[in-house]
Amino acid sequence: IERTLPKMVDTVSIASEGLRQLCLELGVRRDRIFEAHVGADLGRFSPDISGEDIRRYHDLEGKVILYLGQLHGAQYLELFLHAAQVILDGRKDVTFLVVGGGARFGELHRLTEELGINHKVVFTGSICHDLVPKYIALADVAVACFADNKQTRCKSPLKIAEYLASGKAIVASDVGEVRRMVSGCGILTKPDDIGSLVDGIQKFLDDSKLAQEMGRRARKRAAEK
Repeated sequence: IERTLPKMVDTVSIASEGLRQLCLELGVRRDRIFEAHVGADLGRFSPDISGEDIRRYHDLEGKVILYLGQLHGAQYLELFLHAAQVILDGRKDVTFLVVGGGARFGELHRLTEELGINHKVVFTGSICHDLVPKYIALADVAVACFADNKQTRCKSPLKIAEYLASGKAIVASDVGEVRRMVSGCGILTKPDDIGSLVDGIQKFLDDSKLAQEMGRRARKRAAEK
C-alpha cells in the first residue's frame, strides 16, 4: 500500500522529517510534499485545568508520573515500568500512572507484579477521550519514552503536543520529531535507555522550580509552534 499510494495521489501531507524522507524514497516529488505537524487544542489542554477530582477518584498519593498511550504494539511501556522500579527503590513519595488500554493490558499489569511495584503503579484502562486533559493535568511529570527505530523516527507524537499545551514537565526520548517538539522546554533522554529515563524523571522530582519553568516553556512552545 505504501508503495502504491504515492503513485495515486496529488499531494502528501507529512508530520515529521522521517516521513518526508520516506516519501522521497517512494518516489513522491519534493514539491508535492507538505508539512502538517500535529498540534493540540490550547483550550482543551491548558495549565488552568484541574485534575484533582481524578486524583481523588484513583486515590493517588505523592507526585504522579504519567504514561499515556495504548497498550499494544510498540508502545514502550516496559521501559517506563523498569524505570519506575529503579525510582521506587529509592523513594516512596511517587505514584506511576498508566493511562490507556489495549491488548497487552494484562501482560503489562503482570509485569508490575513481577517487578514488585504493583502497589505504586495505577492502570486506568481505557478512558473517555474527554477526560484525557484532566489526566494530563494531574501529572507532575509527563513521560513519552520510545526506542530508536524506523517507526519512531517517523513519529510526531500527539501526546507530546498535548503535554506541551498542558504546561507539563516533559521527559521524552530523543528520537524522530521529539527533539524539535521538546528541546528547550523539557528533558530529552536516550531512546530505549532505562538509566537515562530514570535520570530525567528524577531531575524533575528533585527540582520543583525546574519542573515549573519547563512547564511554562512547554505551554509557550505549544502556543507559538
